[in-house]
Amino acid sequence: MTTTERIIQYATLQQGPFKKKDLAAWLSNASGAADTSLQKQLERLVASGRLTKTGWGSYQLSTEPKPRYFLTLKPQTREMGAYLRQRYPLADFCIWDASSVIPFMLHVPNINMVIVDVERFLQESFPDALREKYPSLPVLPNPTREEFFKFGSTSGCIVLHTLTTESPLDSFEGVPVPQMEKMLVDIVLNPEFDFLQGSELSRVYREAFTTYDISRPRLLRYAQRRGCLDKIQRLIDRTTNTNHD
Repeated sequence: MTTTERIIQYATLQQGPFKKKDLAAWLSNASGAADTSLQKQLERLVASGRLTKTGWGSYQLSTEPKPRYFLTLKPQTREMGAYLRQRYPLADFCIWDASSVIPFMLHVPNINMVIVDVERFLQESFPDALREKYPSLPVLPNPTREEFFKFGSTSGCIVLHTLTTESPLDSFEGVPVPQMEKMLVDIVLNPEFDFLQGSELSRVYREAFTTYDISRPRLLRYAQRRGCLDKIQRLIDRTTNTNHD
């Protein structure tokens, strides 16, 4: 069980306001060790709407439902998306920063990648347009794992993938971005996210489902279109229905 899950469990048991110091003592007894990131976890839960702050060092479980996740872009990625939108106004694509997964991770890696999904018939022109605008950044169209680790893993890069039809998308300041359900599938399949395998990937799923309102039907429909329905279903079952100490 993650720290976030333990905090929500404690807040639920209290059925009202609780003190941070009492929560810290309970966490220490429950897990056998103090969590030095407790304040950061509490602030994140307040920001996401799962907890409300009732006073100095005092919190309680929010009565509001879990919020949806809305992805934001770094300024330079927002500019890149606007450039692509202006150059290809009718194109179906989405763009996002790979570092968007960092808030759901235990360890904080150095991630400096931009992910672009574009419809198949534009996969030849999009790389040329990006290389023209950003000549210093490697552009890797549909890289294999070997190609990614050879050309893209040691520095910033732009990774292009084929946009799956009916992908769940949102918009950030007029630029198309993926919904959380798409991100959760893509990080399992795309080679640039190999660093998330194992316990770190499970943690991302647990944190996402604990903090945000994730549509399982939407997620599974997209997983089916990407040909990994069984794999994603097993991962969801393992990380959301089982306690992990």
